[in-house]
Amino acid sequence: MPGSLISRFDAALFDLDGVCYLGPVPVVHAPEIITRVVSEGVLRAYVTNNASRTPEEVASHLVSIGISATPESIVTSASVACEMLSGMVPQGARVLVIGTQALRDEVAKVGLTMVESSDDNPAAVIHGFTPDLNWEWMSEAALAIRKGAIYFATNMDRTIPRDRGLMVGNGSMVLAIANSTGVKPYSAGKPEPEIFRIAARRIGAERPLAVGDNLNTDIQGAVAAGIPSLHVLTGLATAREVVLAVPEQRPTYLADDMRALVEHYPSQVWDGPWAVSGAARVRWGQDGFVTATGALDGKLDLDTYRALARAAWQAFDEGVSSETIAQATPELEVVR
Repeated sequence: MPGSLISRFDAALFDLDGVCYLGPVPVVHAPEIITRVVSEGVLRAYVTNNASRTPEEVASHLVSIGISATPESIVTSASVACEMLSGMVPQGARVLVIGTQALRDEVAKVGLTMVESSDDNPAAVIHGFTPDLNWEWMSEAALAIRKGAIYFATNMDRTIPRDRGLMVGNGSMVLAIANSTGVKPYSAGKPEPEIFRIAARRIGAERPLAVGDNLNTDIQGAVAAGIPSLHVLTGLATAREVVLAVPEQRPTYLADDMRALVEHYPSQVWDGPWAVSGAARVRWGQDGFVTATGALDGKLDLDTYRALARAAWQAFDEGVSSETIAQATPELEVVR
């Protein structure tokens, strides 16, 4: 794929929900694009904050919808949390585990000893998502933390997507224990950078590209890790939200979907006040955004979207208020 975006990198670190699949179905173009880049020798890992499923379960789900995966290619916040925690406590240390069997399996893999009670004086509490969490379990964890146990969360996602909508995520339950104890937990999941670094190291990547849909987890985590990122519009964040992104949540590359990986990505340059992407030109002016063809329209081609985002980001960085930029930015639809 000479000249394509992915040819600049040796690996892709894919988010799952919103990038590879939407619940039980694949995201449009994801299976064929991932198959193509893998066949061309690009390394890949799937990086997820979900700590409730084992790598085997995640890989099986991906394979069932036509996406190439092995358990070794799955990097969960549970496995990263256990790897990080094992470096903070002695070998074989006692750990109180809140979570599913998937998290308990990862604790066992790193040689830590699982206990069920604060009376066992655990060195740490590790907390992953489980729908079975109750007051007794949370209180047991709080007692251990008050006695000095390290508090480690697999992730701090405040919500979790389900068929009926966004429900209470692991981070919201972690915050209840943190509020009770006054102890801020360590966290392994996105937007913390270590999950990206560990994922890259596990697959031997030297020049990885993170691919995500969520600005405050996928993209913010990649920025924190110093890894270039591609944002796709197949999941959570809309084009308008990307245009209005704060500096720590700005992607390196913008696309509608994963086809951009195997396509030429045009140079992003400045021509005076104009942000230029391919044939598209956008600038910020006193009356708002102006394109090469006139006032900003809500329906954009890919390159106009890319140029608009850069023009908006520069305006913000030069002191234009976020409220002013937001007022000048309509709801956006990116079309090919």
